[in-house]
Amino acid sequence: MEEHGAVLRLPRMRTLTEAYACIKEADPETAFTANYVRCLIVSGAVPRMKCGKKYLVDVDLLIEHLRKVAQGNA
Repeated sequence: MEEHGAVLRLPRMRTLTEAYACIKEADPETAFTANYVRCLIVSGAVPRMKCGKKYLVDVDLLIEHLRKVAQGNA
């Protein structure tokens, strides 16, 4: 998609389960647990939106947050 000559990036919104699956796919040996990711999302540490009973999170923002946590910058 383009908007006024610039590429528009759509957020990759995923449920908790789907977001954690993306993390595991990128790093099958990750030490981050699904429960830790859930706590980040529910607490609001990572931007999220409520869709019915589920939270949706931009998986790219989640991964960036986890990268900062791992580096000690969060």
